[in-house]
Amino acid sequence: MYKILKRFIIIIFLLVLLILYLINSSLIIKSILDYTTLFITKLFPVNFLFFTISSLLIDYGLIELISTYLKLNTSSFYIFFMSIISGFPSGSKYTKELLEKNICSIKNSNKLIMSSHFPNPLFILGPVSIILRSKTLAFKIYLSLFISNFLIFIFTNPKDKKISFTYKEPSNFSTSLSNSINKTLKVIILIYGSSIFFYLISVIINRYLILNTNLYIIVNGLFDLTKGISSLSLCNNTLLKSILACFFLSFGGISIHMQVKSIISNTPIKYSNFLLGRIISTIISLLILILIY
Repeated sequence: MYKILKRFIIIIFLLVLLILYLINSSLIIKSILDYTTLFITKLFPVNFLFFTISSLLIDYGLIELISTYLKLNTSSFYIFFMSIISGFPSGSKYTKELLEKNICSIKNSNKLIMSSHFPNPLFILGPVSIILRSKTLAFKIYLSLFISNFLIFIFTNPKDKKISFTYKEPSNFSTSLSNSINKTLKVIILIYGSSIFFYLISVIINRYLILNTNLYIIVNGLFDLTKGISSLSLCNNTLLKSILACFFLSFGGISIHMQVKSIISNTPIKYSNFLLGRIISTIISLLILILIY
C-alpha cells in the first residue's frame, strides 16, 4: 500500500511539473540556458580535470604505491584529500571506485561517505567570497567545514585490517584514459542533469509563490546549492548570509543528495550514512563559524 501511494504521489508531482513547465516554457528555456552556461563555464572544467586525473591515478596504482611505504590506511586519506580539492560529490565517486577495486572495505566506505563532502576551494575563493564581499569570511566558512568533516573522519574512521590487493597495471595509457574520460563524463552528466532538474523546481516555486527574501534564499539553497549561494546577494545581514552559506555548503542541496544517492546505488554504501554525516557536520560547522566569526 505504501509503495503504491508513493508511486501515485510521484506521478502526480511529475505531471503537475510537466504542465507548469509547458505553461512557462519561455521561462524554463531561459533558466535552462542560464544554468547550462554557469555549469559549462564554472563547474565542468574543474570537475572534468580532477575526476579524470584522479581516475588515472587510481588505475596506475598511486594508492598501492604509497601503501608500500606508509603505515596508514592510504585509501581513507586518499579519498579525504581528493574530495577536498575536487569538491562534492567527488567523495562518493572516489569511495565507490576504491570499493569496486577492493582497495577500500565496505565498512570503511560507509564511514568515509560521512566525512568526504567538501566544496571546491575555487568555488569558495571565487563566487562565495565575492557574494560575501570578504575572502577572510569565505575562508572562515571553509575552515569550519574542514574542521567539522575532519572531526567526523577522525572519530568514525575504522581501524580496519589492511586490505591486501594486487596491483594490475592497465594494458595501455590510451585505454585507461578513454575509460577515465568515459566514467568522468557519466558522473558529470549525472551532476548536470540532477542539478538542473531541482533548479527548475525552485524556479517554478519562485514563479508562483510570493516569498520574503530569506525564505526565497532558503528555498533556492535547499533545492540547488549554486542557486542558493548566488541568491545570498539579496541578503544584507552579513552574519545571516554567512550562516546560510555555511549551511548550504555543509548540508548540500537536494540535488547533491540525489547525485550521491545515484552514484552509490548498487553498492553496499548506505545513503543514510551520508545523510547522518551531513547533519552532524552542519551542526558542528555552524557552531565553529559562530565562534570564529
